[in-house]
Amino acid sequence: MTQTRKPEMGKWGLYKFFKADTAVSRYLPPTAVLNCSTLQSFLSNHSAVYIKPANGSTGRGVIKVWKHNGRYAYVKEKGTQLQFSDLDSLYRKLRAEQAVTKAIYIIQRAIPLAQIKGRPFDVRLMMMRNESGHWEYVGMAAKVAGPKSIITNVVRSKGYILSVDDALKQSLGLSSTEIDNIKRQMIHLGYKTCHRFDSYKRYWQIGLDLAVDQNRKVWIIEQNTGPAHFLFAKLKNPTAFRRIKQLAAFRRRKTH
Repeated sequence: MTQTRKPEMGKWGLYKFFKADTAVSRYLPPTAVLNCSTLQSFLSNHSAVYIKPANGSTGRGVIKVWKHNGRYAYVKEKGTQLQFSDLDSLYRKLRAEQAVTKAIYIIQRAIPLAQIKGRPFDVRLMMMRNESGHWEYVGMAAKVAGPKSIITNVVRSKGYILSVDDALKQSLGLSSTEIDNIKRQMIHLGYKTCHRFDSYKRYWQIGLDLAVDQNRKVWIIEQNTGPAHFLFAKLKNPTAFRRIKQLAAFRRRKTH
């Protein structure tokens, strides 16, 4: 009998799924479904928030809102900054966005990401099943946002790729030992996340978007079940991309 294919969970479903796992939940920024009440609550408790379509990808439609001189500043992706004098007018704008996309939106505390020359970055960590069917950490790469962009998707924001070692050294001035400690924590989190996914569905690759804040804390920003491989081709060290191609080719042979 053919097993029914389980649906993708979307950002809100993924948040609830991982929030239930105590080994992972402390790495998740506070998140809720957007409505007037959660908008008010989040902007009361946090200096800045991200608002995203629950089923969006590649940074499309991401909005950042923060308090600025008694008003609310609003930027979508890398567009023009708008200002709203009160919560009602801000919420009307967000409802207008929803009317166009017909999507559920989530609201999430904005992590104060480490930055390189004023540009935030996050880390794509790649996990793939190896020839034995076990999860294998393959590599990681820093995605640096493009000029004046609130998103780190390198294509949409016109950003660039950097090794994680270089990114952590340039942004936070960390030593090699400190960098290794953060990378070990990220890899450990990669395995925990994949094993949690296994209780829902047997994926063959997972791309985790992780962030390091200005206090060196690691956060899970997003989980991608169809991650792009080309990011790793842009690293100077070819090892990760070579292994990704190897495992992707193995997967193709196995499924055809």
